[in-house]
Amino acid sequence: MRLVTGFILLLLVVALSHGANGQENDFGTWLGVELEKKITNKLRLEFEEEVRIFQNVSEIDRFATSFGGAWTFNSYLRAGAGYTWIYKHRVNKELWEHRHRYQIYLRGRVKVDRFTFTLRERFQSTYRDESIKGFNYSPRNYLRSRLQAAYNIKGSKIAPYGSAELYYQLNNPEGNKFDNMRYTLGTGWPLSKTMELDTYLRLDQEMNVKNPVSYWILGVALNVGL
Repeated sequence: MRLVTGFILLLLVVALSHGANGQENDFGTWLGVELEKKITNKLRLEFEEEVRIFQNVSEIDRFATSFGGAWTFNSYLRAGAGYTWIYKHRVNKELWEHRHRYQIYLRGRVKVDRFTFTLRERFQSTYRDESIKGFNYSPRNYLRSRLQAAYNIKGSKIAPYGSAELYYQLNNPEGNKFDNMRYTLGTGWPLSKTMELDTYLRLDQEMNVKNPVSYWILGVALNVGL
């Protein structure tokens, strides 16, 4: 238990130090429902609805609908692919924009005592409405690398976790760079054999931009197995 406490405190200190460097701060909330259907022992189908609210919980940032599938090779390795339709609110232009995102990922997982460590490498490509001014290029391609550690508390059903995720641009015509970092602390709350409530606090920190913004996010997601 001392190990997981130390890990969470270290992650929180790093997140707070990065957030302190941001010139602007914002607070929002992400609300989602995730459905997962097991087709075979290897194949699973996934569906998600999400709404994000930002500007100190005063404006809707976006609605998103995602669906995809995942193939489990063994207890250590999983691969998946999916599509996301995003209805983005561009508050500064007072308009809504359709975006289309495609993604593939490879996830490795290993258990050490009561810890579970997960590394996910995800490629995503987002197509934006090029008729709207203000975009330098489309699609925007990213490699997202996320490392997560979860802890199974003896005698408890909750599962606390912490993660860090790094975004790297892949096709910026002005030169690729790391431009975003996410730190997350959360826990899962089993509601039944097929339902779990995931609650988390996340710091979304812009990097290598003129006026970086630190987004503090309180998230809630209901996960349902069908």
